[in-house]
Amino acid sequence: MSQKSSEIIPLQSPSRTKLIKQNGECTLGWETVTLADTKLEKPSPVPVGKYIFTLQPGAAYRVNPYNAITELNVRFDVSEGDNSGRPMFVSYPDPTALNKAGKPMSWSAQALKKLEISLGQDALPGEDSAAYLNRVALNGNARITADVLPGNVYKDKKTGEDKTEDPKFGIFTVQPAA
Repeated sequence: MSQKSSEIIPLQSPSRTKLIKQNGECTLGWETVTLADTKLEKPSPVPVGKYIFTLQPGAAYRVNPYNAITELNVRFDVSEGDNSGRPMFVSYPDPTALNKAGKPMSWSAQALKKLEISLGQDALPGEDSAAYLNRVALNGNARITADVLPGNVYKDKKTGEDKTEDPKFGIFTVQPAA
């Protein structure tokens, strides 16, 4: 059985592409990548703590495929520290929709109003929530402070083991960023 020898030769180019020499043949790095064989790794969640976040454009409504409730989906990025740039996604369900217990999710409108107050800009008359959040995000200074809270503990149905959900964005902890 023969062993494959490979050697990486750094190129002096602006793209910093590496030339890989295997068994006497030279190939560029991307020539050796097959997307069908590439597995995605789930990024680790933002750790529990208090952060400054920046609201990102792209707020949009979608129907949750698991419960058929329309949600407003919003993205925040951590603005400072070791986790800077890491995203957190937040869903505000339709406040008139009913939860599993048959109660309206009016808390969602209250959480969104708290976000509006924390952002320091009022919604315009007749402006829907997604349009408002996108307008404010595009001004470049839509920063808030919020907690990332520990996830809930649950029993895994397949293994019976206790597991913990990923940390969650604390929608009721939002405050204006200092």
